[in-house]
Amino acid sequence: MPADSDKIETINPIFIVPFRYGLLASVISIALFLILYYAGKNPLLIPAILDFRVILFPIILVFAIRDFKELKNRRVLHFWQGLSVGFQTILISSLIMAIFIFIFGGLIEPQFVQEYILKMTDQINSLSEEVIESIGEDAFVRSLELLPDTTIFDLSFDYFLKSLPYGVFLTIIISLILRKKTI
Repeated sequence: MPADSDKIETINPIFIVPFRYGLLASVISIALFLILYYAGKNPLLIPAILDFRVILFPIILVFAIRDFKELKNRRVLHFWQGLSVGFQTILISSLIMAIFIFIFGGLIEPQFVQEYILKMTDQINSLSEEVIESIGEDAFVRSLELLPDTTIFDLSFDYFLKSLPYGVFLTIIISLILRKKTI
């Protein structure tokens, strides 16, 4: 009877590598999320440019795609392979993190959503007149009206959806850089 490690080795590295790096990114994301939250900063209210994903995703993607290319694929990387490894890595990481946010806000810290709503309401109300004019008065009013109905599912799904485009964009760039050069 084959050992479990033999079964893992028979799985294509194009699936194993993203799973490992997706888990690693999830663990780091969860740790950073908890550190920020318990330090008094709601991680979901941090501006996108200061979000930890801005630094974490490129680093994890470079390591995942490079690992696949160098160690698992004999130093050859086709563009589609880089896309596959990168997309799976981001998908796994984002999905695990969304599930964590759902559990965290639903079971561990039940006041998480209410705190989010209060702080987000304050942030929206503190917008300058120029910003309100640029987004439109209707959008401003609609945002304030919809905010009290926010659920933990909304917050976790929003995190998931916002992670994917950034991750896919980075995956394309990194795959192009690391792909096999034609001679």
